[in-house]
Amino acid sequence: YGHFCSREMNTSECKPLEMGCLRQLTVAALSMSFIVGILGNGLVLWMTLFHMPRTIPTVWFFNLALADFTLSLSLPVAVSYVASGQWLFNRLACKFYMAFLVLTFFTSTWLLVLISLDRCISVLYPVWARNHRTVQRAISLAIGVWLLAAAICSPHLIFRTTGQQHGCNHCYFEFTLRNETARSLNPVVLGRQMVVIITYSLLGFLVPLAVISACAHLIRAKLRREGWVHARRPKRLLLLLVSTFFTFWFPFNMVLLVQLPQVMEPNESHYSKMLLLLWATFSLGCFNSCLNPFLYVFIGRDFQEKFFQSLPSALARAFGEE
Repeated sequence: YGHFCSREMNTSECKPLEMGCLRQLTVAALSMSFIVGILGNGLVLWMTLFHMPRTIPTVWFFNLALADFTLSLSLPVAVSYVASGQWLFNRLACKFYMAFLVLTFFTSTWLLVLISLDRCISVLYPVWARNHRTVQRAISLAIGVWLLAAAICSPHLIFRTTGQQHGCNHCYFEFTLRNETARSLNPVVLGRQMVVIITYSLLGFLVPLAVISACAHLIRAKLRREGWVHARRPKRLLLLLVSTFFTFWFPFNMVLLVQLPQVMEPNESHYSKMLLLLWATFSLGCFNSCLNPFLYVFIGRDFQEKFFQSLPSALARAFGEE
C-alpha cells in the first residue's frame, strides 16, 4: 500500500474512515495486550533472570518473554495510530517502529518453533538430547533467531515512508524506484510487494504452524507408542499451543493475503478499510504474545492445584526440565 498517499504536506483536516466500532475494539484489544503483556512477560523476565538457574528452558523462555515484553511495551504507539487514524510521528520513526514490530513478532514466533523442536527432539531422541543439548548452544540458537528476525525486518527500514491521504498522515510501504513516480506499477515494484507479503505469510505463519504441528504430532505419537495413552498434560499442552497460535494469527495472515489482488489492481476506496483490518487482526495476534507465559504455567499441572500456589512458584515449576 502507498500508491494513493501523497508526500506533500496537506493542510486539510484529517478525516479517517469511520468504522467506529472496529476501531474502538482494536484500541481496546491493543491496550489490553499492553497491560497483560507487560505484567506477564515482566514476571517471566524477573523469574528467569534472578530466581532460576540458567538452563535450556530458561534460555528459551527468557528470550521469548523478552521479545513479547518489548512488543507489548511498544503497543501504545500502535494505539495512538489506530485511535487517531493517522501516524503522529516522523518518517524515521515510521521506519524504525514498524521494523521493531516485525523484529519482535518474528523472534517470538520462531522461538516458539525452537521450543517445539527442542521438546520434540528430547522426546524422540532422549539419549542424543542428553549428550548434545547444552545451555551454550541454546544461547547461540536464540541469538541466531534474533539475527534472522533482524534480517527479515530490513524491508521496513528501506521501503517504509510517510504520506497523506484525505489529510491523514500514514506510515506505509513505498516500493517505487527512485526514478519513478509513486503511482507507477512496473513489474519490479509489484514483485517487491508480493515478495514481502508472501515471505511474511510463509515465515511468520505457515512454516511455523507446520513445524509446531508436526512436532506436536510426533510427540503425541511417541507417547502413545510408549504407553502414555492417559497422559493428559502433554496432549493438553501440545493441543493448546498449536490451537492458540493458529487462532490468534490466522485472521491477520488471511487479511495479509487478501490484499495481494490489490497489489495488481489498487483501489483507493479499500485502502483505509484494509489498513484498519490489518491493525484489528494484528491486535488479535498480540494476544498470543501476552498469553505465552500463562499458557506454559497454568497447563503444566491442574489449574486447581496451581491456583493456591504463588505465581513465581508456578513459573519455576513450568520452566523446569521435566
